[in-house]
Amino acid sequence: MSATTTVATITIGQTPRDDVVPAMRRLLPAGVKLVEFGALDGLNRAEMEQYAARAGEVGIVTRLRDDSSILLSHDLILPRMQALVDQAVEQHDAGLLVILCGADWSALETERMIVNPGQLFPATVTALARGRKLGIIKPDAGQVAREHERYAGLGIDAVVTAASPYAGPERLRLAREAAEHLRDAGCELVWMTCVGMDEAMRAVVTDGTGAPVILAQSLLARICSELLPATVTADALVAD
Repeated sequence: MSATTTVATITIGQTPRDDVVPAMRRLLPAGVKLVEFGALDGLNRAEMEQYAARAGEVGIVTRLRDDSSILLSHDLILPRMQALVDQAVEQHDAGLLVILCGADWSALETERMIVNPGQLFPATVTALARGRKLGIIKPDAGQVAREHERYAGLGIDAVVTAASPYAGPERLRLAREAAEHLRDAGCELVWMTCVGMDEAMRAVVTDGTGAPVILAQSLLARICSELLPATVTADALVAD
């Protein structure tokens, strides 16, 4: 990648992701150009519901522009995500594509590098959690059982709970309740899985558990920073 690098962030919801992207930008090298894409951009609520999780499906949750949230079907939204990957490369020559969702996006195809949280996050967290009681916070209660199964398959007997980051100020109360649950379970390391969870939620969880807390949002940004040039030209474009 050249010194002035374009990074495309792709959310399963709507842009702008002002709950995620500005925080990530602060951890990236200066001069990086960020462009945002959203799989639900341009759709009304009825059209969005066509991509909602179906009965019996765990689903993936995302924030909408009006601060509400929606539970989507991974399979149904996948073609729209692929179209955005193609668009980011064709229209912006994006050198790095960052998916803002913790599901596994291995099915996406491109010659450019994709940062896939669904593969990256479990590998990183599992390596750190060996020999420790792991606590996990998901954004939706319907995802708890599947997450427990996922980490059990990786050799980690985790305690999993939920706290939505898409509940406005209530998210801090939910984070506090989740932290108390994990503290009482004796967790020694906490993994906050959703990129929508922010530093305010992390502070509450840290205070409530007394344990180290890994935040998906900042972990994702720090990994991306390792993939980008350390120095850029002084007149590089910083924002789209």
